[in-house]
Amino acid sequence: MDSITVFESLRSIATPELDRVIKVVTDLGSTTFYMIVIPILYWCINKSLGFSLAVALSVSNYINVGIKFVVCRLRPYVAFPHLDAPDYLKLTGTGYSFPSGHAQGTSVFWTHLACNVRRRWVAVTGIVVVAVVAFTRVYATCHYPTDVLAGAALGVVIALVYSGIERRLRASSPGGRSQVSLQLAVSIVGPGLAFALTASRNPAFTEEVAQVLGFLAGAGIGYTLEAMYVKYDVRASLPVQVIKVVLGMAGLMGVRYGLKALFPNTAFWDMLRYAAVAVWATLGAPFAFKALFGRKTPARAERSRPGH
Repeated sequence: MDSITVFESLRSIATPELDRVIKVVTDLGSTTFYMIVIPILYWCINKSLGFSLAVALSVSNYINVGIKFVVCRLRPYVAFPHLDAPDYLKLTGTGYSFPSGHAQGTSVFWTHLACNVRRRWVAVTGIVVVAVVAFTRVYATCHYPTDVLAGAALGVVIALVYSGIERRLRASSPGGRSQVSLQLAVSIVGPGLAFALTASRNPAFTEEVAQVLGFLAGAGIGYTLEAMYVKYDVRASLPVQVIKVVLGMAGLMGVRYGLKALFPNTAFWDMLRYAAVAVWATLGAPFAFKALFGRKTPARAERSRPGH
């Protein structure tokens, strides 16, 4: 069965109600979903796991955009304009098509989570979510079947490689202030160098990845400083956890959209804006929580926590 037949078959069973359900499900692989789930994980459950998931997804996003700019495959709804998917589905995927960012990101998230949590229900849930999100991308005419298959497979590879590198770095890390200085340097120099190398050669690609590079820099800086100086203990009662999420998200949205109104609309300033967002999420919010609720992670508990 060729691609156009697949799309026409799926659109033949489409209804407005099903389209709306598909929109909700496909958003499980969206950036918005991760911007909600990962901060909650970082603030309320496990800082190190939340941070590593954020970095893994950011690296995956960078790789995904890079491949898209190499392959330059048009979206199905562009190649086959007679397909009648609603705009709110088509707008969940813009730019180039191969590989699927939703499928790849979902695969990275659940694979990395399964590698760290090591519970069967996590692995099973991940397989189901990746498969369902991949299906919605084809249904929405945002991706070809090969896009989602490649994205899902690449996501598994990225997550496994990243998890392996992370374990080796953690095992060989000497700790101390020299390690902190190195982590801060890598967090600043790595994304900054990547931005500088592409800014003059491929401005369109740089605009696509500026937010990712800024987030990587800010997350690395914030997480390193938080672990060194703040050491906030994420454990709390349910009412306190709810308050933390509300305050944390309010601050995150305030930084994200407040700076958008203040900063010029360029790739460089976009990178700085998302660096500030990440610094708030990884450092500013835990500092505020500690000031409000007065918890500090005991050194022994922090070292023994899973995923740290």
